Formats: sequence, structure tokens, C-alpha cells
Amino acid sequence: MPLAFRSSAVTVAFGTASFFMSDGDRTIRVDVPTGLLARIEGRPPISTDEYVARLMRFRSQFGQIARMKYDDGQFEREVNVLVVLITADDLL
Repeated sequence: MPLAFRSSAVTVAFGTASFFMSDGDRTIRVDVPTGLLARIEGRPPISTDEYVARLMRFRSQFGQIARMKYDDGQFEREVNVLVVLITADDLL
């Protein structure tokens, strides 16, 4: 089953903005460091809402990267979810 967006829920905490995808009954959290979000478009966000808005603008692109990394086995297991980390190298 292909990786799909699970919901439009976004969290921002501890220097990371995250959204969720699924592979059947598996939950995949996609983490994007806020430092990376701060560098990808114009001026850096100054509030949580601005980080959320920026993540949502690029969510489709991050989702494509997450699908490729997930298919390649580039994820970590964390409690009840799998985590795919998006890095600056992924945007090159």
C-alpha cells in the first residue's frame, strides 16, 4: 500500500515540525527540523503558526521525499510510529 497523508494535523515542538502519513495501519511521522523550514523560504518564521503555515506549503514535497525514504527503509522506529526525518540533503 502506498504511503498516504493521514490528516492535516501538524505539530511543532522541540525544534521539529511534524505531520503524519500512513501505510495501511502503520503510522509514519514525518519530521522536518524548524531550522530547515526557516531556511527554505524568505524570512524565518517567528511563531508556531508561521512554522505550521510554511510546513503546510511544502507538505506535498516533503511527503514525496518521505515516500522515497520510507520505501528505501530510511526510517526509525519510535514507540508506536515510524519516523522519517527530512534533512537539508533531501532538498538538493
